[in-house]
Amino acid sequence: MRLSCLLVVFLFISKSAFAFTEITTQIHEVDIGTRPGDEVLVLLKTGDVARLNISDLDKIDELQSYAFNEGWFTITLDEKRFIKRIVSAESPVVSTEEKQSFYDMSYTPTTIASMEIATEYIKEARSRVEREGTTQCFNRAMVWSYEWWKRHSLRSMKMFIFWPKEYIRKYSFKWWFHVTPYVHVMDADGVVKERALDVKWINRPYSMQDWADFHSTKDVKCRVVEKYSDYANNPFYTDRCYFMRANMYTWQPADLEMNEAWGYSKDAFNMDEVRAAFLEAFNVNL
Repeated sequence: MRLSCLLVVFLFISKSAFAFTEITTQIHEVDIGTRPGDEVLVLLKTGDVARLNISDLDKIDELQSYAFNEGWFTITLDEKRFIKRIVSAESPVVSTEEKQSFYDMSYTPTTIASMEIATEYIKEARSRVEREGTTQCFNRAMVWSYEWWKRHSLRSMKMFIFWPKEYIRKYSFKWWFHVTPYVHVMDADGVVKERALDVKWINRPYSMQDWADFHSTKDVKCRVVEKYSDYANNPFYTDRCYFMRANMYTWQPADLEMNEAWGYSKDAFNMDEVRAAFLEAFNVNL
């Protein structure tokens, strides 16, 4: 399976000689399932899915408390993604309280003149990092969007894809979401089309469904939703996934949740987030 992604705030991953994985992150949700014998899914804010046995009642209660309190933890997973250890950790995101770089109250995406130009944007984008470890999709997407805007005044968009919990259980899937920039492109037939520019994984603009199929264990049709709850409140499907559009300033699913709950929206790049993205995804101090 050719797949990326991990989510939400900033995180570091390292692998030991014993095939354990350590992740420093927050906990998004703990889901115990609906049927006897269901694995407990721990959705991490990195986009990773960790697992517990339903018999680990003490750990389940503890993790639910951690999710509620929004603390940071270093979590050790075995090769089957089961949680072996969890300890408190410091947040790796440092806030400078710096003002936004600019403001943009009416967001209108750029229409690129051709697929050839969109392909050139993929070719010029950062694609390597000079260190070991897996980088985070939301950080890579932020870097690509920011640098395209700086170089070309390109107003791109972000496309999130979410997989339901039942799909994750059925296919032992590792992630619950992925995100990439996407653009509007004038195709040779004179029709403007949405195309994913997922630089790490593909070398040309992809249609949204092809992009979803590329990253899925089993291809399923994706439904476009307007609200995060349209995904979160429908965990039981194994025959669909969910697309959700956002502007280029959006960093992670927490932004989508806050938009629905409180009407919060970003109208500029948050430079603390941009710096964190450059450092984690490409080991660059901005």
